[in-house]
Amino acid sequence: MEKNKMIAIVVVVVLIAAGVGMYLAFGNTPSEYRSANTDGRLAILGNADENDYLDDADLKKIDEMIKDKKYSNMADANNDGVVDAKDKEMVQNMIDIKKYNKDKKDSEKKTMTVNYIGVDKDILSGKYPVNKIIISGTQRSLGLAIAIGAGDRVVALNDYVFQYWDENFFKAYKNLPSIGDRKTPDLEATMQISADTIYAGSVSKYAVNIPENVLGSKQVLRMVSYEDGRLAEGALMLGFFTDNDAGAQKYVKWMDDTMKAVNDKLSKVKDPAATRFYLGTPTYMYAQLDGVSTAFTNSKATNIGNIIVTSPTAAGMSTSKCMEDIEKQNPGYIIGGKYMYTQNTFDEVKAVYNGMDWSKFAITDAVKNNNIYMVNYDLPFCIHTYIACSIFFPDQFSQDDLTKMITDYLKNFTEAGDYEFKLYHFLFTPEDAKTA
Repeated sequence: MEKNKMIAIVVVVVLIAAGVGMYLAFGNTPSEYRSANTDGRLAILGNADENDYLDDADLKKIDEMIKDKKYSNMADANNDGVVDAKDKEMVQNMIDIKKYNKDKKDSEKKTMTVNYIGVDKDILSGKYPVNKIIISGTQRSLGLAIAIGAGDRVVALNDYVFQYWDENFFKAYKNLPSIGDRKTPDLEATMQISADTIYAGSVSKYAVNIPENVLGSKQVLRMVSYEDGRLAEGALMLGFFTDNDAGAQKYVKWMDDTMKAVNDKLSKVKDPAATRFYLGTPTYMYAQLDGVSTAFTNSKATNIGNIIVTSPTAAGMSTSKCMEDIEKQNPGYIIGGKYMYTQNTFDEVKAVYNGMDWSKFAITDAVKNNNIYMVNYDLPFCIHTYIACSIFFPDQFSQDDLTKMITDYLKNFTEAGDYEFKLYHFLFTPEDAKTA
């Protein structure tokens, strides 16, 4: 696909809590945010209490586990199969080095090896801190680095990122070198780039020709960036390794607040599961592990892809293999999943929308009622959730609130600069398609 060829995508966003104007301006938010999340989103071994922080509370938790003779992977900082004083010592060392490195030049920072849970949910080792990053993943990895304030750490990209290039979001990175294919990068070219880390995803999809997770003096960190909608985990992990913890916390707070606002509104929607939708292209249905599919599923409407694709580790299925099942599930909405670029004109976006051939879906209620939408695939997943809700439940989720949410994101977590916001760059509706 050519770089300038826009492809629309599905996105859903969450927005503004009822009556409080959503929390769209970070200047009005408390400077001290401490998430109560205990899902282990900061997946660094030693984060014993499994919240979003590495601190003295983890030391106390390890003491409790030693006393009670309990075990968890997250408390086992050195990954030796037992929680003991060695783990406490390692966590204390992490805390101390983090404090020492604060505001230090890269050349003055102390280093150490830590263990973490990777994108494939296996336990890996990585060297902290990370100073210079080569991205062997998708453009979401670059967007995530920018969002947490670590964009200046990125020194090289790959051909896939340049292929799906948004000029307004990434223009400052246009002249960075490419390492070639994201799956099998050019090892010689990669070696020649001055960097300490290759930021990649699953070993089956990214930098697969570096199986030992190291290339010369460069480590490969296999951390989540989009998989299964785990964007907050990706932010916290990248923030930890790059010492952009504060930027990651700010981004995660915005996502958490957004989702809380969405869920508050959803609690007032009667029987959201009665609404059924299909997400994907005319030839491929997104489901399960796909991040945008996960985000749309968070709208609590019924994602027929998750009914048809039963494996939780799958990301979708070719429609040629399941068209009969799609017709049987009879979605009331079709969400066209493609990439949309903010440098495209309205007519260019409309041409992509019109170019999606849904004729084989003709017997579904979605096509009969012209409930066919396109959305920007390259957004934070909380926005995808709100987009979904604005489509399915417009009485509770307005497009005005959606606009406020996206513009807040653009202002605080991108380098879009003087880009003039157009909603059709993020959500293209059947009404838009009628516009001459």
